[in-house]
Amino acid sequence: MSAPAAAAPRIAVTWADTAPSHEPWFHTELAGLTASAAAALGAAGAHAVVLDAATGRLPAAEDFDGVVVMGGGDVDPALYGGDGAHPTIDAVDRAADDAETRLVRGALADARPVLGICRGLQLVNVALGGTLHEDLPGTAAGGVPGMHRNHADPTGPMVLHDVEIEPGTRLAGMLGDRARVVSGHHQAAAVLGEGLRVAATAPDGVIEAIEATDPEVWLVAVQWHPEDPQTAGAAPGQLEAIMGTFAAACREAAADRTRQSNPTAPTAPTAEESLPSR
Repeated sequence: MSAPAAAAPRIAVTWADTAPSHEPWFHTELAGLTASAAAALGAAGAHAVVLDAATGRLPAAEDFDGVVVMGGGDVDPALYGGDGAHPTIDAVDRAADDAETRLVRGALADARPVLGICRGLQLVNVALGGTLHEDLPGTAAGGVPGMHRNHADPTGPMVLHDVEIEPGTRLAGMLGDRARVVSGHHQAAAVLGEGLRVAATAPDGVIEAIEATDPEVWLVAVQWHPEDPQTAGAAPGQLEAIMGTFAAACREAAADRTRQSNPTAPTAPTAEESLPSR
């Protein structure tokens, strides 16, 4: 007899909804991106629970099967020994930083998959002891001009560019060795946090994705916005590949916990078997 269909994984999707530091246009942008990510999780068979990290109070990681940390303002430089007086630091919400740090650490401690998007990558890196560039310099290492131009567009908040993905990474399994992405960020990971490795870089060397070095830990974070509507036109299927793989990993991790607590329970489909067909 075949195993029953696995229940939809319950996934926390966090962003600083009520952050007083966010300008109205920025709030509207973030709300739309968060809704897009939640919808993609739903399409992948997951139940997205959108949470306001700006309250400073988030449920425990054990209440969910996975965690997604969305984009937003800059992470407080005090959390990584950065320059809090840097003139480009903007839209900081320390309550959200602290709440999401606790949630990420709790999720990893309880073997819950974690996905970070844009600020989510930066928050994950800092939560694991890493640091950030407060502002991407205008000159790359070696004197090559124009590092910043690949990550900011004076005509709008987002810009298209390619990233090179490291072979053998989880991200390469989702997207291959190269991807066209939509990003808009003035900061990036500098020193990586404990247990992390670079998964993708931009042509100018900026870190564009990180993931866990331990193959038993499902943690992937991207600096770009696969959930931005532009991405569907520039890179069809990218959002579905990322969210589908993540949702399947959450489902499989939940099934593993069920088997450990009840060894006689039916076996659920693996992450690969649960992926939507393309």
